[in-house]
Amino acid sequence: MADDPAAPDARPVQIPARIHAVGPGWRGLLERLHEQIRAAFRGYRLLDLKEKLSGLRVYVEGPPGSGDRLRSLIAPAEEEAERTCEFCGAPGRIRTRDNWPGGWRKTVCDTCHSNWSTRRIMIVCGVVRGRG
Repeated sequence: MADDPAAPDARPVQIPARIHAVGPGWRGLLERLHEQIRAAFRGYRLLDLKEKLSGLRVYVEGPPGSGDRLRSLIAPAEEEAERTCEFCGAPGRIRTRDNWPGGWRKTVCDTCHSNWSTRRIMIVCGVVRGRG
């Protein structure tokens, strides 16, 4: 019965359980965010964590009335992700593959942008993988 989310001793899913949903370059900022949220709302529940349109999206649920405080913690982390390479964690910016105006967007540094544009690297389950 431990897997039943309604069980009284069931632990809510939190950021560390889903950190693999995004690239390793964002891991540090997500670990900091997790600690900040836990300090305010120990039993928070992660609803979703993903990369979308080159940005980090974090959706969490806390106790009633916690929405504004949660947003005040999450917003800076999402903004930091827009300046942090998702592949390596170096300073980056939102770019498109091959700098094509309508292309796939990702937050990358110059080095990773080159490798990503030429399809030499990709992120799979939170790990940067080389392509043959």
